[in-house]
Amino acid sequence: MSGIQLSSELVSKLQEVVVEHDAEANNEMLFMQYLTAVTGFMLAHQKQPGLDKPEFIADLSGFMAQVVKQVESDNQPQAPQEGSFGIWKPE
Repeated sequence: MSGIQLSSELVSKLQEVVVEHDAEANNEMLFMQYLTAVTGFMLAHQKQPGLDKPEFIADLSGFMAQVVKQVESDNQPQAPQEGSFGIWKPE
């Protein structure tokens, strides 16, 4: 199983589709609400036996938090690494 492939291009294309439906979705906060509502809509239609929908919602929330943390970490400017200096002498 391959991992989820996220990119700015994918998000932009998704937002374009939503904006075609609702021009106000240019607002990123409203766009995120649409994404969340679509997830809820899809989950409401799932009929798998034994599916604990509240637990799955909690899992999705945790996954979303992990993505936020990872993307924020990836976008942090990295401090330049300083070169080593000095002379090492064996004892």
